[in-house]
Amino acid sequence: MPTNYYAKCRFIGYAIPTGPSQEKLILSKYLVGNYLGNQDLEVDLQARISILKNAVDIAKQALPVDEDVQAVNNIFLAPEFYFHGVLGPYVYSKDEDDPAQRALALLAQTFNAQEYPNWTFVFGTMISAKVADIDAVFKTPSVQMRKRLVESLVLNAEAEFGNARSVTEQILSYTLTDLRANPAVEVRDRALIFSNLGLQVAGKSQTYSTMTSEKYFLSPIDFVLFETTNQDVITEEMVAYPHIDLSGGDVKQSAYDTYAIFQQNYGQDNAPVRLTYGVEICLDHDDARLRKNLDSHTSVDNAETGTVNIQLIPSSGSAIVLQSVVADRNGFVFNCDGWCALSDSTTPQVGNVAGVQSVYTNYLSVQTEPQYFAHTQLARVNVPAKGRDPNFCSADFQFLSAADVLSIAVAEPNLQVGVFSDYFAGGGGEVHIYGAKLPYDLEPAQN
Repeated sequence: MPTNYYAKCRFIGYAIPTGPSQEKLILSKYLVGNYLGNQDLEVDLQARISILKNAVDIAKQALPVDEDVQAVNNIFLAPEFYFHGVLGPYVYSKDEDDPAQRALALLAQTFNAQEYPNWTFVFGTMISAKVADIDAVFKTPSVQMRKRLVESLVLNAEAEFGNARSVTEQILSYTLTDLRANPAVEVRDRALIFSNLGLQVAGKSQTYSTMTSEKYFLSPIDFVLFETTNQDVITEEMVAYPHIDLSGGDVKQSAYDTYAIFQQNYGQDNAPVRLTYGVEICLDHDDARLRKNLDSHTSVDNAETGTVNIQLIPSSGSAIVLQSVVADRNGFVFNCDGWCALSDSTTPQVGNVAGVQSVYTNYLSVQTEPQYFAHTQLARVNVPAKGRDPNFCSADFQFLSAADVLSIAVAEPNLQVGVFSDYFAGGGGEVHIYGAKLPYDLEPAQN
């Protein structure tokens, strides 16, 4: 018998600043601050997951009480760098378990099918580094040289004016690029994906509850350039992300590979039959990662995935980029950012943001100095992009109203260890619910 399970969706973002504390920018684009968290990995993960659950439950309580859970897919997104440690990345040795796998196990346990049967989550991203002996890395002459060199260039640039300042800044930029070509630490930035509706690799029947996707493009603000309390931490000039081979497309071939595109399959007798998701992390989206591979998204056995219906962008300092949108006709693009605001308004807004007609909501901390920001942004495609060249034939968008968008302040929860400000510097944030009372109809192209 034909069904129409999950023929509607709503989008829920947790707009919480995820950067270091005491943040400020040096030379307008490099970050100074202190990483927050607990030295004990298990304690840190449990605290961040408790904070997530508090936000999710606040959003859940605002939804219609009599809603059919088989009718709506609640799609939840948190910002980039939601999970990180006191050194920046979670650092673990070859004898220790991957913290991403531990986090996913705890997330699956916390957001169980009984309480969250119709939820699909991207819990922001986790940064981690597998290092045999991080203390030995910090003590190496090359790492100490890097820090002295970068600090010297920054101090000289700040002391100069005009052309001399510009030249010194340019030398600093080149120096950082050169140092990253031979990093002291390789860091992975992975989106943590979980759903009680099941996740699939295109062309395969196996169903997963958890997946990851990985970032390749390093931003100048992904890590601090300086740590203000003179602690040994992982800084911008020490790191690089692994290369990702996208020559064969960006469709996931296994649950925990580096690729971005996956599916939910609801059955041949259901409408929709399936949804195809693409996850682009921050600067990868700015670099048009998915757009550059448009029309080449096939699985390892050449089974077509079809077009992307839901494009998700967890970020820290980004927004939806017109030229990078790949969602198909009637498809959605949803961004949750932990770094910046799109305007000075704190109520849901409708507008054209850099060519993207969208609805968006900002979070501005009011009790912190300096002030911290975050935002969420949703767009729906009218005419999809054509071709792989971001310079031509970009997407066109539908008008979305702000009438059914809720912005709810998140009270800081009590934690088993420490207080909220031990983990996040910019306050409790907000949950932003798009399609709160009337979720959006899904009208994916048949694939």
